Amino acid sequence: MRGSPPLPREFRLVPGRTFVDASVLVRLFDDDEPVRQAAARALVGDLNGPALVVSGPVLAEFAETVMVRLARPLAPVAVRRALTELSELTVVSADASLVLAAADTAEEEELGLRDALTLEAAVLGGCDRLATEAMRHGTVLRGIHVEDPAFGGNE
Repeated sequence: MRGSPPLPREFRLVPGRTFVDASVLVRLFDDDEPVRQAAARALVGDLNGPALVVSGPVLAEFAETVMVRLARPLAPVAVRRALTELSELTVVSADASLVLAAADTAEEEELGLRDALTLEAAVLGGCDRLATEAMRHGTVLRGIHVEDPAFGGNE
C-alpha cells in the first residue's frame, strides 16, 4: 500500500508525455557516443516542450555529469545555458512526499532509490513513457513504459 496521497488532477496520466532522465539528457552532449547521441536528439526533437518532463534532481544530475564525468566536460557557461533551456520543460519538484513514494517504489519494484525517484517523478508528471538508459528497456513500472531511445522506441 502506498503512503502517498492520490495525485491531483493536473498530474494524471497524459498520453504522449515522456519523462527524460539524466542519462538521456547527458547523451545530447556526449560526442563520444554518436549513436546514443543521435537517438537522444531524435527523441527530444520529435516531442514538443509540454510533452517532455524532467525533475529537479534530474537537472542536477545532468549538470554534474556533463561538467565532471564526460571525457570532454562542458564549460560551466554551456551547462548554465543548457539548464536554462531545460528548465523551460515541465519540471517536477522533489519534495519529501516524492522521496517517500520513491522509497516505497524502490522496495516494491526492487530499484535503487535514484531510479525509483525518477520513476515517481514520471508518475507525478503524468507521463506514460520514461526515456532512460538506467532501467531495462521494454519494462512497464507503475504504468509507465520504460524506453531506451537507442533501442528505437516501443517494442
